[in-house]
Amino acid sequence: MAKSEVRGLYDDRRKLKFLKELAISSHVANSAEAAGVAVSTVYLWRERDPDFFRAWMRSLAAGYELLEMDLLERARNGVEKPVFHDGKEVATVKHYNDGLGIKLLLAHKQMVALIRAAEEDISPEQVRASLDRKLADMRTKLLRREKQTKPPAVDNDE
Repeated sequence: MAKSEVRGLYDDRRKLKFLKELAISSHVANSAEAAGVAVSTVYLWRERDPDFFRAWMRSLAAGYELLEMDLLERARNGVEKPVFHDGKEVATVKHYNDGLGIKLLLAHKQMVALIRAAEEDISPEQVRASLDRKLADMRTKLLRREKQTKPPAVDNDE
C-alpha cells in the first residue's frame, strides 16, 4: 500500500473520531484534540473536502439536538440543588427553570405548527392566520384584565 493511501486511511479514522466527538460535545477544539489533530487541520479538511464539511454540519446538528434534549430533561424534571444550614448540607430541593422551558417551547412553536399543518394538509397561511387569531385573543384578554385592575382616574379639578 502506498504511503499516501496509508495516510488517507489514517486521516479518515481521525476525521471520523473528530466528527463523533463533535456530535457529543459541539466543541471544535476539544473534538480535534480527542482525534489527535490540530484545530487548523480540521478547518483545512472542512475547507477542502465538501463531504467532510457536510458531515461536520450533521455532527454539529446532532450535538445541538443532544444539548437540547439535556435542557428539555432539566426543564421537565428539574435539577436537585443542595440546601445548606450552618455550613452543612441538610437537604436538597428540586429546582425548575421555567425560563428555559419557555425558550424551548418558543423555539419549537413554529415547527410544531408546521408539522401539524402538514399532517392535516393545512397551508402555512392557515396556520399563520390561526396563530394570529390566538395572539389577538390573548391581547384582548390582557387589555381587558389591565382595565379591570387599574384604579379609576381621579379628577383633581373638582
